[in-house]
Amino acid sequence: MKQLLISFQKIDEHIIQLIKSGLKFTFGINLIATFILLIYDFFYTSPMIFYIGISLFKASLFFIITVIICGLAFQKIKTDLGD
Repeated sequence: MKQLLISFQKIDEHIIQLIKSGLKFTFGINLIATFILLIYDFFYTSPMIFYIGISLFKASLFFIITVIICGLAFQKIKTDLGD
């Protein structure tokens, strides 16, 4: 755990910007999924809306983890290649 925190502190600025933009994108998907689930909750139009909302929500959570892991992988590749 300590090694993971140290690796987060040493991330290059360009990679941090990449991670931030990826997180903003996935947060937008997460908001859309939340609104779809709210529409389902308030109006209960169709179970298909629930499945669309929950699928988008799960996908956005998966994308958040993927963005963070890819950012750490890019940093590791950059440090191994020696800039």
